[in-house]
Order: sequence, then C-alpha cells, then structure tokens
Amino acid sequence: MPYKSRQERVEVRLTAEEAAYLDALRHGRTRSSTVRALIRDAHDASSGPAPTHAEVLRVLAAMAHDGKVAAAVALERALRDRDDAGQDDELDRILRGDA
Repeated sequence: MPYKSRQERVEVRLTAEEAAYLDALRHGRTRSSTVRALIRDAHDASSGPAPTHAEVLRVLAAMAHDGKVAAAVALERALRDRDDAGQDDELDRILRGDA
C-alpha cells in the first residue's frame, strides 16, 4: 500500500487488557498500523456479500434464544415462509383457536 500523508490524529486510551489484546493482533506491526488495518478490515467486512438465508436464521435463532422478542417473531415468520413449511401448522391452529 503506498504511503499516504496522514493529517488526522486520534488519541485512544486503552486498559491493560485492551492493550494486550491489540498487541496480540500486531504480528510484528506497530500498534498504529494494526489499528489502521482493523479499521480497513471492518470497513471491508461491512461491504461484503449479503448473509445467506441460513446465516440469518442462525442469528435470529440465537437472538430469540436470548429472549429477544422481535427476533423470535422474525424467526417465526422466516420459518413460516419457507417452501417446506406446512400450510396449516400448529401455530395457525392456536391462532384460530382450534387447539
């Protein structure tokens, strides 16, 4: 990567634990170059490919398991909309009052 003149300066104070974690990530680089690499990597990760349907379901399931109601509702809708979902499942019967 070509050298770029850096005009901005940011001072960050770290705990001893955070500094040790940063040092573990350095792999022979300076702390500042490691922080710049982490920023670049985070930016690249956010512009990466969209998650697959299975990945989204795993995240929603974990969030629902942790008690996040909105995630549980989204998970239920995603599972209901699957091609292999039954047309008249148990939830439909409960909502109609047939159960």
